[in-house]
Amino acid sequence: MGEILVKIVNKIPFSVLMSVYKKECPEYLDQSISSIEAQTLTPNEIILVKDGPIGSELSKIIEKHSKKFDGQFKIISLPVNQGLGEALRQGTKYVTTDWIMRMDTDDICVDNRFELQLNVIKHDPDIAVVGGQIDEFKNSPDNIIGFRKVPETTRQIKKYLKWRCPFNHPTVLINKNKLIAAGGYQKFGTFEDYYLWCRMIAKGYLVKNLSNVLVHMRVDDSLYQRRGDLGNIKYVFKLQAYMYRHHLANPISCLLGLNIKIFNILVSGRTRKLIYRKVIHKREY
Repeated sequence: MGEILVKIVNKIPFSVLMSVYKKECPEYLDQSISSIEAQTLTPNEIILVKDGPIGSELSKIIEKHSKKFDGQFKIISLPVNQGLGEALRQGTKYVTTDWIMRMDTDDICVDNRFELQLNVIKHDPDIAVVGGQIDEFKNSPDNIIGFRKVPETTRQIKKYLKWRCPFNHPTVLINKNKLIAAGGYQKFGTFEDYYLWCRMIAKGYLVKNLSNVLVHMRVDDSLYQRRGDLGNIKYVFKLQAYMYRHHLANPISCLLGLNIKIFNILVSGRTRKLIYRKVIHKREY
């Protein structure tokens, strides 16, 4: 059966929620789950959603790691690919703890990520979301090409929300009950997490980002191409309308935010990459 992980007893039980689909790289998935196993605190369970059928190589990686968690590795199989928002919505139903650590299947956690985030809610259990910073790498985690910095306090996050997504989604720890009360994950193009944060902040929940880098994020040119999907334009209008109705943005900031987001969709992938690399994603931390 392979080596069984020796679990550290956590005073705050938590789960890791992930989603994988057929086009992902088995090697990246292996590295991602290995970074969970290497944490200073291990999760009570891992919920991994297969978003539609996946190939045999990905399945082998999942099988290898599931043996190390001795029954605490839950695999949820969706019959067809439905997108990240719906996959996470379905996976949430199988979470048995009050806290959910999000993780993408091609990123790598720093080894004390879970401990850092759990320490926050240990001292302030009313917080709904705890995220953190990201560094971006290409090919190897040693080859850092940029950073995604997000604001830290609830007040700063609410202000930032008008213009950009205020959390690095693969870093967040979320309170499951507050997530569900806000409507949970929903299909919303590539804005499913942005829309979720709007709904949680509109409900008055406390949120926070740590100053620490919590996740090494793998980037390639396909990342910039995906942000140019014209189908996302309708979600930009819906997002801005929601922010206006719930007093998260005034008419002027809504109009400016609308134009910024649509411009980001309409520009070429090459131009978008240049903007992100030179302006949005910092070269130094």
